Amino acid sequence: MDFKKIIIIVIIFLIFFLGILYFLKQDTNPNQSKQSLTPEEQMAMERIAPLGTGEGFWEEAISPFREDRTKPYLELLDDLKSGKVNFVWEVWALRRKCKAEYTPDQCNATILAYIDSEYESPDKEKVKDLFLSYFRYEEEYRKWEQPTDLSFVELYEKIKAKRRDVLNDKADLIFGMEESQVSFLEGSQNFIKQSANLPTEQRVKQFEDLKKKTYGTYYDSLVSREDKFDHYQMEMSLRDKDLNAITDPKEKEKYLNRIETKYFGKERANNLAEERAKESKFHESISKYEAKEKEFLKENANLSAADKEKKLKDLRIQFLGSEEEADAYIRRKNIEEAGK
Repeated sequence: MDFKKIIIIVIIFLIFFLGILYFLKQDTNPNQSKQSLTPEEQMAMERIAPLGTGEGFWEEAISPFREDRTKPYLELLDDLKSGKVNFVWEVWALRRKCKAEYTPDQCNATILAYIDSEYESPDKEKVKDLFLSYFRYEEEYRKWEQPTDLSFVELYEKIKAKRRDVLNDKADLIFGMEESQVSFLEGSQNFIKQSANLPTEQRVKQFEDLKKKTYGTYYDSLVSREDKFDHYQMEMSLRDKDLNAITDPKEKEKYLNRIETKYFGKERANNLAEERAKESKFHESISKYEAKEKEFLKENANLSAADKEKKLKDLRIQFLGSEEEADAYIRRKNIEEAGK
């Protein structure tokens, strides 16, 4: 993840908030509003990382409302503080269970009735209070006229302040995990710029320390949901200077294998190494063929076009290993030429 990618993620976050604001401004039910999102808004919501949109979150069976066991309030509280449960996702997972013709108020009332049926006092009142507080926040957010002349960072600070104005200490339970992620996006952007001259191992360690410090109690839950390949790409970008400085192909392969083993395990790392070796051998074969092709055309300028093509095809099969690879090479060359 380089500097440009971080900027893109921040922009996606902004689009995500605009999409949510659009929904909250509509007097329709959740299912209808989701269908009314533009393809760009839907794509932005799908790509936001690592939190995602909560699609399928209910099916992960860490919901406080699992069918086999309803979580006691204190357990739910611990899960919210650790990030194991994302409160907003739970609200929207429940809303997706509402009938399509329900208004937002009817759907909210159904959720509260569901809590009444699932919990006993005093947990029932405490869980309902969390949901009622969130519903009240949505109502206040819907009425709030946001400033239009602020940067994303400035606007997000206003949003955070609004959350605490309405929710008080519940703002951290409901939005703390999301806010830590946004803070990390900003902090990592600054870190990448400022740490460019640090020794690589120190840079990697300090980046992970920044992540742990910024995510706090959410660290384990957030990292467990992130894609391993994204972790790997981020570390490789931090190690870019070291990797580019290695000139010996064998040493470079050892370096890559060590990092890939860390993220994907020994078997997968070895498979990746094998794929790179095949790719390298293939490109070497292409280079040899193209050199031979150039030599052949120079020495056989008077041959007919048909004879030239027949001889060149034989050479391609000889150097690339099969007729299929030879034909694939020609298709790629044709596409490249068309692109030019």
